[in-house]
Amino acid sequence: NNKKTEHPNQDTPKHDTTQAQDPVTETKPPESTPQQTDESSQDETASAAAPQTTDTVATDSKEEPNFQEQVKEEKANDKPSLSPIPEKQEEPLDDVSQRIIEQQETLSKQSIPTITTPYIMKTNALPDHLRMKILITGGAGFVGSHLVDKLMMEGHEVIVADNFFTGQKKNIAHWLHHPNFSLIVHDVTEPITIEVDQIYHLACPASPPHYQYNPVKTIKTSTMGTLNMLGLAKRVRARVLLTSTSEIYGDPKISPQHESYWGNVNTIGPRSCYDEGKRVAETMMYSYRNQNSVDVRVARIFNTFGPRMHPNDGRVVSNFIIQSLQNKDMTIYGTGSQTRSFQYVSDLVEGLYALMNGNYDMPVNLGNPDEYSVKDFAEYIKRLTKSESEIVFLPKSQDDPTQRKPDISTASRELGWAPKVKVEEGLQKTIKYFSAVLEQAGEIIPTGPGASKPEA
Repeated sequence: NNKKTEHPNQDTPKHDTTQAQDPVTETKPPESTPQQTDESSQDETASAAAPQTTDTVATDSKEEPNFQEQVKEEKANDKPSLSPIPEKQEEPLDDVSQRIIEQQETLSKQSIPTITTPYIMKTNALPDHLRMKILITGGAGFVGSHLVDKLMMEGHEVIVADNFFTGQKKNIAHWLHHPNFSLIVHDVTEPITIEVDQIYHLACPASPPHYQYNPVKTIKTSTMGTLNMLGLAKRVRARVLLTSTSEIYGDPKISPQHESYWGNVNTIGPRSCYDEGKRVAETMMYSYRNQNSVDVRVARIFNTFGPRMHPNDGRVVSNFIIQSLQNKDMTIYGTGSQTRSFQYVSDLVEGLYALMNGNYDMPVNLGNPDEYSVKDFAEYIKRLTKSESEIVFLPKSQDDPTQRKPDISTASRELGWAPKVKVEEGLQKTIKYFSAVLEQAGEIIPTGPGASKPEA
């Protein structure tokens, strides 16, 4: 019994000695069978009392499979085998699909005819380094929509921002499909964040009945709207053009009016919300130029006419044509001796484009020096429309200017610009347009001299 039992593993155990000295609870060995010798019983007892070695643990782990590995193996066996993805086979397009692609390609190069614009305009394809992003505020209005046409045909990306107070969606409907055109319904009295290269700031009611309807909003549009556009131009380093007006000259004491004339304006009259708003807007433009180096342009626009004029704007041309086509009385406010100068809209657009892309940054008059008395102009339209209307005279409107005739020597010298469309030619096109509008509307009631909300 004093014989020393040898451990199967002669290596020194790797367990900590402290752990090896911990008492081990002895378990009663099972009863030995008659075949077991005393020596074997002693070996088993000694083996149970001795600490396990690393080799013994390793042997046990090999004999008993790891449960986690077994689970992974079962999941792997359950996972469906992934077959290789077949290569995409390009099937030939059918006739319908081919026509759709061809039509999309065609429409990306032109406008589509609409009732308001019943003809097609082709767009140029400019390379990326020449194509600009151009914002036009008030771009759904009369002048703005024609400017859109010009810039789209040049091949630029055009973004129109308009709140549709006087603008009309039908004026730009022929471009809504085009990839270079975007429309944002937005009021310029609120800031806008956008990346552009040029800004044409046209947004503001321009006819007396419309800008007098909400005079506070008119002032805010001219001041806050211009401030927001200048802030945008400063941030993105864009050139900004303001469409000012001949109204800044008020009721002038000199004729023709040149850009150095300071004007004769009633600061608290019914027209002052527009006149003074534009005068402050001009001041803002040059303050930003002088203080912040913003690149600015200012156009002083004289009376303009043409297709897409609002039929209820209450201005001389639209009122006379609408009244004469319906054989209604043609109303003149005052004696009719007051004078106006009328330019066709395409001439104005060319002037704005030349000013924006030229190097001259002082105010520029854009108008037609041909001067008409309002009475003579009414008779002229009556003859062109072959109307049976009577010309009637009503009391003169407050602060209505007695003369309007631009001095365009600056535009001629600095921009090489002068009006090309004769008044008669422009009137024929405008009469044709309003005839179509009347055919759709059935009847149009002309707007009087007082404040009036634009009709749809």
